[in-house]
Amino acid sequence: MNDLHFHTLDLNLLRVFDTLVEERSVTRAGERLGLSQSAISHALNRLRYVLRDELFVRVADGMRPTPRAAEIAPRLREGLLQLQLALGPAEFVPEQTERRFTITCGEYVGTVLMPGFIARLRALAPNAELRIRPSNMGVTEALLAGRIDLAIGSFRRVPEPFVCERLFQETRVWVLSADHSAASGELTLERLAALSHLIISASGEDEHAVNGYVSDHGLERLVTRSEVGLLQTALAARGLQRVIGLTTPHFPAALAVVSQSDMAAPLPRRLAAAFAERYRLKLFEPPYPSPPFDIVALWHRDHGEDRAVAWLRGVLREVAADL
Repeated sequence: MNDLHFHTLDLNLLRVFDTLVEERSVTRAGERLGLSQSAISHALNRLRYVLRDELFVRVADGMRPTPRAAEIAPRLREGLLQLQLALGPAEFVPEQTERRFTITCGEYVGTVLMPGFIARLRALAPNAELRIRPSNMGVTEALLAGRIDLAIGSFRRVPEPFVCERLFQETRVWVLSADHSAASGELTLERLAALSHLIISASGEDEHAVNGYVSDHGLERLVTRSEVGLLQTALAARGLQRVIGLTTPHFPAALAVVSQSDMAAPLPRRLAAAFAERYRLKLFEPPYPSPPFDIVALWHRDHGEDRAVAWLRGVLREVAADL
């Protein structure tokens, strides 16, 4: 950066840059910062002059960072975080905070854990903002850059500099419509093989999964939502085969379809139990070995020790304990 321009650089320009990197849209960045589109564009033009780079180019779905912007973004985000920590209050007061928290999680956690967590957060910190982002590839980079405070999901082989804490343990069940002819009696492996199966697949990520997990810069995240491998092994041992009637990436769709069809689907127990009455579902234990899996909170060792994030983790822990 040219020193002649740096000493006159407005810190607000860096906030605009950081928000544009995250939102990839002038409109959304303006909404986040409470600025007009023209104000965002003006700030971007000033940054382009100081940094001597286009920084963002227009593409079909918004604004794409240039290589120079992509290089700057992680270091700038880290600097803004450190500045926020340095200038922040000595104590964190939940009822007074206007801090924005960002969490990434999948559809299951968003349905089972988030409603209770959000209710608790609103009661304790009514002026705080919570942003929930989808869990997908890029979690590692977002945690490193400080764009998200916590990632919630099922992780293993957690590398440095990340820390994780188990929130709760989950198991799977098979569900059928309560009106299905097979809904009475025990669900044996033979009866399961005779049914049409609804498989929940995380749309594209499953193709790169090994034993249900994908690796994101050393962080392994569970993406396979159905126990396909375990089921296939059990069926093969009996000389049986499964029949797939539908594949969908969405849990809500699975619940609705099963309730109105002759298909069976494997679902996380808490999710199935929460909607069993509404959709008239019958729950069955898997007729094969089905190990539990952990749902954990994951954070960057440095960013996560911020007083506000530490408090947020405590609230999350309390809510998860009541599930």
